[in-house]
Amino acid sequence: MGPWPFALLLTLLLAACGEIPQPFRHDGPNVAVIPAAARGVVVRPLDEGPRARQIADAMVRRLLEAEVPASTRDGVAGGWIISGTAEDTGATTTLRWQLSTPAGVTLASATQAIPAGTWGRATPRTVDLIAAEVVDKLSPPLHGGTAEVAAPAGSQRPPRVGLLPLSGLPGDGDRALMAAMRRTLERTGLTILDGGGDADFTVRGQVTVTPGRAGEEVLAVAWTVSAREGGDLGSAAQRGPVPKGRLDGPWGSLATEIAAGGADGVAEIIAAQTGAARTGAVKAP
Repeated sequence: MGPWPFALLLTLLLAACGEIPQPFRHDGPNVAVIPAAARGVVVRPLDEGPRARQIADAMVRRLLEAEVPASTRDGVAGGWIISGTAEDTGATTTLRWQLSTPAGVTLASATQAIPAGTWGRATPRTVDLIAAEVVDKLSPPLHGGTAEVAAPAGSQRPPRVGLLPLSGLPGDGDRALMAAMRRTLERTGLTILDGGGDADFTVRGQVTVTPGRAGEEVLAVAWTVSAREGGDLGSAAQRGPVPKGRLDGPWGSLATEIAAGGADGVAEIIAAQTGAARTGAVKAP
């Protein structure tokens, strides 16, 4: 039996071959989960000058080569932002870059010290090297690295997360997927509460099943994280084909695979909020 393709939003992965297709199998970095509502990257030039525009364009090319949607225009929906400043100290020009969410949470930063002569006579090769180094340093959050969830500001306890129940799924999907998601989130260090309660964050899942190609159904899953105050912070979304009828009985390993990918995205969203909160970088949702 050949592999069943699995599309997680913008990235196309191939499921492993085997007796049972595994379209939601999660091995290694979950590069297609979209934490903190990032659906691409907007690169903002350092200033209005031609050199700044060249560097921004070179960074966009590097990101696109890495299969990260990117543009210098603000039309990238929900996109994360790469921005920077330039400081001329005479002997060197210091470039300071940061990757941040639309809410102002800093996810990564990079600093470059460029000799004044090199900066003043920057060649296309120099521009490309500057762009390549920045993209390399800012890339880890773009590729789904596992989040380390910090305690909320002023607290030593792990974040409390209310996991809202699912309903209406075929087979044992409601129970199996909820149980798998709870187990997987607990492994990230979060404290999981049934329902809302006195939670720091709330996670709600939305699952839809629609007709696919012959012999298939398309299963789409979105896990949305909300703040205590009620504002949505971001979503981790998954989508893939499953054999028709696969969902009518026990979900088993399929629930585990979905939870593995979804929990990574949820943990990253929460880590961005709690980590930045301790440094005072979080703006109100």
